Amino acid sequence: MSLGLRSYRTARTAKRCSMHGCRRAIQPGDQYLRTSLPPLVDVNSSEHWWSLNVCTVCMRDDATAEENSAARFNEQHPIGTPVRAYPGFRPEVDASARGLDTRTRSAASVLGRTAVVWVEGHGACIALTHIDVIEGGAS
Repeated sequence: MSLGLRSYRTARTAKRCSMHGCRRAIQPGDQYLRTSLPPLVDVNSSEHWWSLNVCTVCMRDDATAEENSAARFNEQHPIGTPVRAYPGFRPEVDASARGLDTRTRSAASVLGRTAVVWVEGHGACIALTHIDVIEGGAS
């Protein structure tokens, strides 16, 4: 399935997974994927956007490479490591992209098919591909 828009979130209220009749509970504090399918794409044959909540179990398909990436990051960088995070685009993609100088506040993990880490001063997780470790920074 090709996903239109994606947002990794932490649930504030209880929800249900929308994938393939899964219906697993997503409890407050659980991480989940909020995604939308554009009209007339893949399984969405309607003329309206579909919005889905996807639990972490349904997002686990073929995560091995990302799990290895997260494990390597965790071995080299403990929680509290100074980083420059790019919550949207990296500057290589969008010249107006701005980094956030911050610190990691979690260990890296896999959410869906993406290795991510949570940082101070930002409310969502950020893909490890959008994290640059600040070398020489005190942790």
